Amino acid sequence: MDQKDKIQKVIGNMVKNTNFYYKKAKDSRIKNRKQHDLNKEIKNKQKTLSKDRFTQYIQGLYKNNDNS
Repeated sequence: MDQKDKIQKVIGNMVKNTNFYYKKAKDSRIKNRKQHDLNKEIKNKQKTLSKDRFTQYIQGLYKNNDNS
């Protein structure tokens, strides 16, 4: 790696870590990985599934959590 690549890498990391939304998501995932991934999956399913299917999906999640 030459000096130019190192500078670009440092600047890239600084930009990522000062981005509010990136840092918030990263901290959330580090703090509670399972819940963060579940929330991300639910948000994605809400966009892709119909209202009826999404309701069934949520009910299935709650039913599975009750059994745990």
